[in-house]
Amino acid sequence: MTRKELQQFKKQLVQDRLVLLQSISPKMDSSPRVGDPEGGDVCDIASSDRERELRLRLSERERQKLRQIEEALERIEEGTFGNCDECGCKIPIGRLKIMPFTTVCVPCKSREEQKRKLYAEEAESAFARDQAAGELGKEEEE
Repeated sequence: MTRKELQQFKKQLVQDRLVLLQSISPKMDSSPRVGDPEGGDVCDIASSDRERELRLRLSERERQKLRQIEEALERIEEGTFGNCDECGCKIPIGRLKIMPFTTVCVPCKSREEQKRKLYAEEAESAFARDQAAGELGKEEEE
């Protein structure tokens, strides 16, 4: 990767960080206070709690993205930006343009997702086995 390309990625990441920080700040200032006595009836309070929970979830997602951007900027400084954390190969420029904070190449990401899918299927089948065993145990007790 050329020095010019690295500078472009750095500029993009710094800009993304700035936009993200600006979008987070107003949300944090406007978050409702928990237990506000003027919150209204039970429905109003429940609705307010749902909105607050949604804002917190969005904030966590935004914080995670911010952390990824910061780590990408560190990798630029360290000289490891654009290298796959799994196999060490160069991550294609096209992938970096779409996701400049990515840490793995497409083949490694695909393998990771396949493993995750297998684990989820195994956990689901184990749960179904446990459920079936529990149902059989109930029948035997009766």
